[in-house]
Amino acid sequence: MANPSTALGSRAGQRLPSCSARNVFSARKPQRAVSVVTRAQMMTSAPDREKPEWTGDSVLSRVVNWAIGNPALYGVMKVFAKKAMKSSAESRGILWDAHVADMQKRKELEAIKSELEDPTLQPYPPYYMVPFHAYRTGNLEWLAAFEVQPATYAMGIRTFKANPEWSAEKCFVEMRSRMTDAIKAYVARHGLRSPSLIADMGCSTGISTRWFAQQFPDAQQITGLDLSTYFLSVAEWERRRAEQGQQPPAQSLPPVRPGQRSAPIKYVHGMCERSPFADGSQDMVVFNFVTHECPQAAIDDFIAESMRVLRPGGVLTFIDNNPRSKTIQNLPPYLFTLMKSTEPWSDEYYSYDLEAGMRRAGFKEVVTEETDHRHRTVMGYKPL
Repeated sequence: MANPSTALGSRAGQRLPSCSARNVFSARKPQRAVSVVTRAQMMTSAPDREKPEWTGDSVLSRVVNWAIGNPALYGVMKVFAKKAMKSSAESRGILWDAHVADMQKRKELEAIKSELEDPTLQPYPPYYMVPFHAYRTGNLEWLAAFEVQPATYAMGIRTFKANPEWSAEKCFVEMRSRMTDAIKAYVARHGLRSPSLIADMGCSTGISTRWFAQQFPDAQQITGLDLSTYFLSVAEWERRRAEQGQQPPAQSLPPVRPGQRSAPIKYVHGMCERSPFADGSQDMVVFNFVTHECPQAAIDDFIAESMRVLRPGGVLTFIDNNPRSKTIQNLPPYLFTLMKSTEPWSDEYYSYDLEAGMRRAGFKEVVTEETDHRHRTVMGYKPL
């Protein structure tokens, strides 16, 4: 596939102010679109505030950022943030440490990493080189890759904490099903073609890629793209095991049912903002829990790149935390501080008007579906 030659630095409209959890806002708050989403387009009514008070340029946000900027406090926060995630996962039987220990035995992962790596992508963007999720080297280490699976379970468990009788697997399936159901309904509502070529941007260890392959089994191909060869190696390792008919690893995600059909999968080392996909080649571009880890300039680039690679009528979808979620907005101080300490671009993400950004780029019928009390699915399509 040919590399794009598009210019990614320019954007229609004014750039939103730059900010991060490591630096206090100094710019004015961005102007919001007058009407972003109507209540009829929401699955639940919208909260009163557009983003949490603990993000952006508020006094509370500045205090939290000061604490995160203190090396001693930050070190403690990282430890407690990891413990909180592990506790959620283990509360419903997920064997976090056992899974990591098992993955550490997989020596073939190093060879797969060498096969997948594209050295021409170096140097990586500066925003990608900061610590993420309590890992010193962010997404560029094995431990981060090995802990994606139990951490993903923890996300679903936290989402359905009010349903303690649900298994970790049921929490995952319910959360993801609501998201893909929203996409399918959107495609049907607008009379768009069922996607055949799907790009899963920022695919991590392939959990979202495999889920989309199950949800769209008649697709020609699902391509998972990620900048971390550590993550991609785990994804490709699982793909090869499935191709060889081997049993999936214990507590694998997504769960595989007997006789279940899935679309073919391919993994590619690449950048979401400069992907290897040809112009107008994809039917759907999906970002699963990617944008909350990125600054606003990168999100702008993701939207522009998606417009380039989508065919007319192709759908762009962002699945992520919902800035308007009352649950997220009302997190207790210790939780939002821990959460923000492991997500360095929280201020930028929660202050970014994603729907307006998609409209500026030319996407049509941009809507947000609140698929649960924490998450949203934002969709729009390239003009026909």
